[in-house]
Amino acid sequence: MASQSAKSAPAAVAWTGHDTWLLALVGISIAVVVLLISWAKLHAFLALMVGALTVSVLSGAGVERAADSFTTGLGNIMGKVGILIVLGAVLGRLMADSGGIDQIVATLTRVTGPKRLPWAVTAIACIVGLPMFFEVGFVMLVPLVLQIARRADYPVLRVGIPAMAGLATVHALVPPHPGVLVAVNAVHADIGLTLVYGLIVAIPCAIVVGPLFTAYVWPRVSARVPDSALAAFTTAAPPSAAVTAALDHARSHVRAGARGSASASASASASAASTGVAVTDRPEAPTDAAREEGEPRSRRHMPRFSVTVGTILLPIALMMLKASCDTFHWAHGAVLTAVEFLGTPMISLLAAILVALFTFGWAVGFSRREVQETLSRSFPPVAGVLVIVGAGGGYSAALQDSGINAAIGQAAQHLHLPLLLLAWLVAALMRTATGSGTVATVAAAGIVGPLAQGLDSPHAALVALALGSGAAFLGHVNDASFWMFKEYFGLSVGGTLRTWTVSHTLLSLTSLGVILLLDTVV
Repeated sequence: MASQSAKSAPAAVAWTGHDTWLLALVGISIAVVVLLISWAKLHAFLALMVGALTVSVLSGAGVERAADSFTTGLGNIMGKVGILIVLGAVLGRLMADSGGIDQIVATLTRVTGPKRLPWAVTAIACIVGLPMFFEVGFVMLVPLVLQIARRADYPVLRVGIPAMAGLATVHALVPPHPGVLVAVNAVHADIGLTLVYGLIVAIPCAIVVGPLFTAYVWPRVSARVPDSALAAFTTAAPPSAAVTAALDHARSHVRAGARGSASASASASASAASTGVAVTDRPEAPTDAAREEGEPRSRRHMPRFSVTVGTILLPIALMMLKASCDTFHWAHGAVLTAVEFLGTPMISLLAAILVALFTFGWAVGFSRREVQETLSRSFPPVAGVLVIVGAGGGYSAALQDSGINAAIGQAAQHLHLPLLLLAWLVAALMRTATGSGTVATVAAAGIVGPLAQGLDSPHAALVALALGSGAAFLGHVNDASFWMFKEYFGLSVGGTLRTWTVSHTLLSLTSLGVILLLDTVV
């Protein structure tokens, strides 16, 4: 039934030359942005701004709307994502300075072993990503990724790509993420069945895009983590003897596995050259505040592993509580209000920071002045990321305001494809044009929804997943998260296209293949 043709669509509006021009304009604007950054060496913020204005003017939207589209999109993305980046930076800085990240890295490398770290990070990212937006989970995992790379002398992309892959997989395919929920409602699918099918599809996708793709791509792409990212998210506190021993053990295994009989010093140099991650275990000098107050460093101690994990899991638990309430409607009245409020991403991260002031600050021997100093150091390193992510939001808004969504919808009505393939294709085109997976799913669901009337529950669930699968396709320069990934891991635009874009395309195609396979057996 899900393979039925879309020929039952309502009569299509006549295709015009302007529609063709809008589709061509997407490619032109992307080329402009890439050339300005790669060839003209213009800063990404200015390149995205020029690209957005080019789209608005050439689409016929009018000069007067060009600036409004960009500023509105920038403001929207900063309000939704920018504040999460800032809060994530504060939490990451507290966790790094207290030594909490060292505890996690040491435990993870000891339990899984260095060779299985990409698998472990993929699994962690899938779990972390279940209740939250991609951007929130990414900001929360960046400190862990960078600290593994720095402390265990591990190539940053070997853990960065699995983290991104796990988050992207559950974001695209597993309810209660908003895009999937919109698709479920549009095609009248059963949310429980969609969740089951989504998990079945997500598992092989996470494996392919996470550990397997990472093993192929990381030696072929150079990544040099910027000093600002290291300053924001890696530790300045000396690890304990137990943690140091575990990290030394991990380093020896990574070096032996990656370079055979080479010496340890040669190994570290090669790793730094290929990844750009400065590897050092030497703690920074005590702060001026600490010296002025005369507080010896020996009074400090690292937070317990259980305390560290509990603090990190607090926002995840709050958001998962809200998601379960939205799905199963178990709360009412004042309880519902409290759950909805605390489960908002901004509030849940703020709550985690307030708890972290104690668990990662005062409780481990930091003075009030030192905690204040740590908080002050949280903000400058993420300034560059914020302006680029904001510009990406402005560029995406300019594309949406140009009318490209309507043009793609008209193109879809002229096609005669099986419904699963049509759902995937429309969502993929929307994602390519607008940059936002959620926007792509919402727009595609509005087009495909009327065609899915009368489907039984299993096939309706598969159509909903096909929409989510297509919305993961070909993330590139009009996606704000593309720039987050580039800036945090120090990649070039070309390197980000070969990692971020290829991995999302692989996720989309792999999930489509699994969905089509399920369609033959349900």
